[in-house]
Amino acid sequence: MARMHAKPRLHLDPIAAGSLPPSSYTLAVEHYPHVSSFRSLQMEMQLYSPSVKTARQEGSDKVKTRPVFGDLDRVEGKVILDSSCSQSGRLSISIEGVFEYTSAQTEVSEDYYYQQKQKNGKHRHVFLSSLAVVPMSPPPDNSPRGALREAFAVRKRPSVNNLNAASRSCEFSFEIPRGSRPGEDMPPTFSASTLVEHVQRKRAFVEKAEVSYRVTAVWEATDGSENRTFLEAPILFQPDTDFQSLDGLSMDPECWLEMPLKADRPIPFQCALTLPSPNSFPRASSIPYFVVFTTTPRSPSLAREIAADATIVVSLIRQVTITHQSPSMPPTPPDTPPLSDDSDNQSPGSRTGNRLLRRVARLDQPVTVRMPRTPEEPFAAAIRYKPLPNIPKESFSESRTIHTEVFIGFPKRPRNRQDPRSQPSQESHAALPDGLFKGKIQLCKDMLPGVDWPGLSVKYYLDVSVLFGQDDLRARFPIRVY
Repeated sequence: MARMHAKPRLHLDPIAAGSLPPSSYTLAVEHYPHVSSFRSLQMEMQLYSPSVKTARQEGSDKVKTRPVFGDLDRVEGKVILDSSCSQSGRLSISIEGVFEYTSAQTEVSEDYYYQQKQKNGKHRHVFLSSLAVVPMSPPPDNSPRGALREAFAVRKRPSVNNLNAASRSCEFSFEIPRGSRPGEDMPPTFSASTLVEHVQRKRAFVEKAEVSYRVTAVWEATDGSENRTFLEAPILFQPDTDFQSLDGLSMDPECWLEMPLKADRPIPFQCALTLPSPNSFPRASSIPYFVVFTTTPRSPSLAREIAADATIVVSLIRQVTITHQSPSMPPTPPDTPPLSDDSDNQSPGSRTGNRLLRRVARLDQPVTVRMPRTPEEPFAAAIRYKPLPNIPKESFSESRTIHTEVFIGFPKRPRNRQDPRSQPSQESHAALPDGLFKGKIQLCKDMLPGVDWPGLSVKYYLDVSVLFGQDDLRARFPIRVY
C-alpha cells in the first residue's frame, strides 16, 4: 500500500509598486510578531517568526539575531527588490535544510586510497529543499511618452537607501513539512564538535555535526545587464520535543520492559536487559537499566559462580546513515490561474490561489510559477535549463561507540516489593532472578539527536553482552535519543 507523504506548501504573492487594493477593501494579513531583516545592495528579506534567538558571532563581539520556528509554524516573509534593479528578471526563493557531518572514522587500513578517503570524510546532505521561480516584468505602458522615458532612462547605482516606495516586493510562506509516520520528524538545528581519541594510533580526531536551515533569494536580470544578486537568511528550527521538565527527569519510570539476551548454543542460564518504557531519553538525562540472570534449571552453585565472575559490557552505539535518493519522474507543476497587475480586477482569491505543493525531498527540476502580466497578454514559457546528469553519489553509513561500561559480577539479588506487614509467597520468591546489576549511562546535551527522515537517519542502540567462561550472551536494542 502506497504511503501518502506530507508536502510543503509555498504561497507566493508578488506585489508591484502602486498595486494596492481598493479603499473599500481591507486585506487581513496575520504575521508573527518578530521581524528579522537581512539586506544586500539590491535586495532586502524580511522574515516573520514567533520568536527570535540572540547569540554572539564566533570570533567577534557582535550580536546576531536569528528567527526561530517550531514544527507547527510557517516560514513567512517578504523579499523587496531595490528600485535600481532591472524591470525584467526572475526572482528565485528557496528554503533548504542541510546536514553536514565530518566523520571521525579511525579504522586501520594499509590502503592509501582508503586512508585518503577517510581523511577527507566530510559529508553534506540536503534533506529539505523547495524552490520557486517568479518571473517579473514591468507593467505595460502603451503611451508614447512612457516609451520615450524608458528609452532615455538612466540606471542608478545600487544603494541600500534606494529601498523606497518604488521598490517591488514578493511575499512568500513556506509550510514546514511533517513526517508521514510516527517518529518521522525533521531534525532540530544543531551544531557541535567532539574530540575522539583513538587508543591504537594514539591520535585524536575531531568529529563535527551540524544541522542548519536557510531561506535564500536570488535575483537575475533577463537582459544580463546586472550581476546575479544573492541573499541568504539563516533560520533556526526548534520543535517542541526539546522541552523537558527538570522535575520529570528525576522521577523513576513507572513501566519497565525486559528483553532477553541470546547465546550461540544452549546454556544452563539466561540473561535479560530491562529498560524504561517507552525507551525515549532526552539528551540532558540518563539511561537507567538493569541486567539480570537466571539459572535454568535453578542451581545455587552455578548462580554463585556467575554472580562473582561474569563480565557485563554495556555500550551506547550511534549509527549515522545518509542515503542519496535518485529522483524519479520530474514533478508536474500545478496549473496556476492567470493573475493581473490591475488591482481593481484582482480578487483576494487570486492572490492566495498560487500554491505550490512540493515534496520535502530534493528535486533537481524546480517548480516554476508562471504569472501573466495581463489576462489578454499570454506569458512566454519560462526559460528552463537542462542540467547535465548528476554523478551518482555513494550512500554513507558509519557506526561509532559513544560510551562503554565494563563490570565484573552481579552484586545484587532482586527483591519483591511487598507490604512490610505481609510475607511474600514462595512462588513470587522463586520467580525472582538469581542476580541483578543496576547501571546508568549519562547522556550529553552536545550529542547528535536522533533523526528519522527520508534520506537521513541517526539511530542509537544499547549493545549488551554477558560473558561467562566460553559463553557469550548478547543483544542490541534500539533506543531514541532526542
